[in-house]
Amino acid sequence: MVIRQALENAGVTPSQISYVEAHGTGTSLGDPIEVESLKAVLMSDRSPEQPCVLGSVKSNIGHLEAAAGIASLIKVVLSL
Repeated sequence: MVIRQALENAGVTPSQISYVEAHGTGTSLGDPIEVESLKAVLMSDRSPEQPCVLGSVKSNIGHLEAAAGIASLIKVVLSL
Protein backbone atom coordinates (compact mmCIF):
# COMPACT_ATOMS: atom_id res chain seq x y z
CA MET A 1 0.00 0.00 0.00
CA VAL A 2 1.23 3.48 -0.84
CA ILE A 3 0.67 4.90 2.64
CA ARG A 4 2.67 2.15 4.33
CA GLN A 5 5.51 2.56 1.84
CA ALA A 6 5.58 6.35 2.33
CA LEU A 7 5.78 5.93 6.10
CA GLU A 8 8.53 3.34 5.75
CA ASN A 9 10.50 5.58 3.37
CA ALA A 10 10.20 8.46 5.83
CA GLY A 11 11.18 6.31 8.81
CA VAL A 12 7.91 7.16 10.56
CA THR A 13 5.53 4.82 12.36
CA PRO A 14 1.77 5.14 11.87
CA SER A 15 1.30 6.13 15.51
CA GLN A 16 3.54 9.18 14.97
CA ILE A 17 1.05 10.69 12.53
CA SER A 18 -1.43 13.00 14.25
CA TYR A 19 -2.99 14.83 11.28
CA VAL A 20 -3.85 13.90 7.70
CA GLU A 21 -5.07 16.35 5.09
CA ALA A 22 -7.24 14.11 2.93
CA HIS A 23 -8.20 14.53 -0.70
CA GLY A 24 -11.89 14.53 0.21
CA THR A 25 -13.67 13.80 -3.04
CA GLY A 26 -17.03 14.71 -1.56
CA THR A 27 -18.60 11.57 -3.02
CA SER A 28 -20.30 8.67 -1.31
CA LEU A 29 -17.93 6.32 -3.15
CA GLY A 30 -14.54 8.06 -2.86
CA ASP A 31 -14.58 9.42 0.70
CA PRO A 32 -15.30 6.09 2.46
CA ILE A 33 -12.57 4.37 0.45
CA GLU A 34 -10.04 7.05 1.37
CA VAL A 35 -11.00 7.05 5.07
CA GLU A 36 -10.99 3.25 5.36
CA SER A 37 -7.57 3.07 3.70
CA LEU A 38 -6.15 5.65 6.09
CA LYS A 39 -7.72 3.89 9.07
CA ALA A 40 -6.30 0.53 8.02
CA VAL A 41 -2.76 1.91 8.18
CA LEU A 42 -2.81 4.73 10.71
CA MET A 43 -5.07 3.28 13.41
CA SER A 44 -3.24 0.00 13.96
CA ASP A 45 -1.36 -0.08 17.27
CA ARG A 46 -2.71 3.37 18.22
CA SER A 47 -3.96 4.06 21.72
CA PRO A 48 -7.04 6.22 22.37
CA GLU A 49 -4.69 8.87 23.79
CA GLN A 50 -3.08 9.23 20.33
CA PRO A 51 -5.78 10.60 18.04
CA CYS A 52 -5.22 11.11 14.35
CA VAL A 53 -7.27 14.04 13.04
CA LEU A 54 -8.54 13.95 9.47
CA GLY A 55 -9.28 17.12 7.51
CA SER A 56 -10.02 18.14 3.96
CA VAL A 57 -9.79 21.73 2.77
CA LYS A 58 -11.89 20.86 -0.26
CA SER A 59 -14.94 20.58 1.99
CA ASN A 60 -14.39 24.20 3.05
CA ILE A 61 -13.55 25.94 -0.22
CA GLY A 62 -14.23 23.50 -3.04
CA HIS A 63 -11.97 22.07 -5.72
CA LEU A 64 -9.25 24.49 -6.76
CA GLU A 65 -7.50 22.55 -9.54
CA ALA A 66 -3.87 23.76 -9.52
CA ALA A 67 -4.24 25.65 -6.22
CA ALA A 68 -5.45 22.62 -4.25
CA GLY A 69 -1.98 21.70 -3.00
CA ILE A 70 -1.13 25.15 -1.68
CA ALA A 71 -4.57 25.51 -0.07
CA SER A 72 -3.96 22.25 1.82
CA LEU A 73 -0.50 23.38 2.86
CA ILE A 74 -1.82 26.71 4.14
CA LYS A 75 -4.53 24.90 6.13
CA VAL A 76 -2.01 22.57 7.76
CA VAL A 77 0.33 25.46 8.64
CA LEU A 78 -2.56 27.43 10.15
CA SER A 79 -3.66 24.42 12.18
CA LEU A 80 -0.19 24.10 13.71
